[in-house]
Amino acid sequence: MKYTLILFLFLLIACDSNQIVEDKAKANIELASQYFTEVYNKDNIDLIDELFVENYHHTNTEGRTFSSRDELKSAVKRIEALLPNLELNIEEAIADDEKVIFIIRMQSDLPKIASQTTKANKTSFNEIFVFWINNNKIYKGRSIGAHLPFVKQVSGFEGGLIDLIKTISETRDTLIK
Repeated sequence: MKYTLILFLFLLIACDSNQIVEDKAKANIELASQYFTEVYNKDNIDLIDELFVENYHHTNTEGRTFSSRDELKSAVKRIEALLPNLELNIEEAIADDEKVIFIIRMQSDLPKIASQTTKANKTSFNEIFVFWINNNKIYKGRSIGAHLPFVKQVSGFEGGLIDLIKTISETRDTLIK
């Protein structure tokens, strides 16, 4: 009887702690989602002050880092200036009690830098974002982007990676000759 009671208490505590982790994971997704749904899609850049710690640290696809909310705001402004009518959509999100991982679909009208030969009329590509959260604030982030689709859309290159390499190689050869 004594061991049955101990086992019951252990299972009860384990279930409670699992529920706590699940609740925290859900809260983390809700908190971090606001970065995409409100900062970008509703142009509420000041929300960054509420969502992120002052010395927020971020590393992007190229390995560049920055360490403040002000630098994050500057990055958001540069991205929005480059990509007209930018819209971010959360494709997937998964979280635990410390971090959230998102797959984000970024779509926009073609930027001014687009080639006149492109057949695309919009840009559309994915980014993966990882945010670490503590005390309801995002303190660290990482973004990893699949920029080849973006490059293809604005440059006019068609096909897959092999086609792109072939096109660049041929263009390079004609420039050298």
